[in-house]
Amino acid sequence: MPKFIAALVGYCILLYVLLLASFTLYEPIRSFDLPNLLWFTHLMLLYIHEAGHLLFRIFGRTITILGGSLMQALVPFVWYVIALRDGSKLSNVALVFAGISLIDVSIYVKDAGMLLLPLIGGLSKAHHDWLNLFHIWGGIEYSYMIGEIIFWFGLLVGIVGITNGVRIAITDFRNTPITIR
Repeated sequence: MPKFIAALVGYCILLYVLLLASFTLYEPIRSFDLPNLLWFTHLMLLYIHEAGHLLFRIFGRTITILGGSLMQALVPFVWYVIALRDGSKLSNVALVFAGISLIDVSIYVKDAGMLLLPLIGGLSKAHHDWLNLFHIWGGIEYSYMIGEIIFWFGLLVGIVGITNGVRIAITDFRNTPITIR
């Protein structure tokens, strides 16, 4: 029973963070003021994002620019695949974080056409990854639409992770024999 309650509480917290990310990170705004719990999550993802630029630097300019968002999206998915392969019940937690990470990337993609978000270290807008990518690829006018697709896909991934996690917790609870001491 304590494991079941802990699992439900954990998934409620993850649902809260997912919804908080969805409502807070939906639209780019100049004052990027996040609630404390979301700041922590965003900073974790930001470190992963920046590491992606360094890791993918060997593949050329375009992949270096894309590498931040790519790494930010891939790390939680790799965690999910490894956890799933190992049969870990944390696989669905990884899936929720993958969804939150995609939502975090989506606001950056949407911002390419607006340039409202502040960049780390006070960098100029010339350093905006997605603005540069859309200039390379063309189609800056599609940045918001592509960001929307990433946002809704991220939300769906997060909801699937929570739903699967709760379903597994309920199934485990039902299949656990009750012992009376």
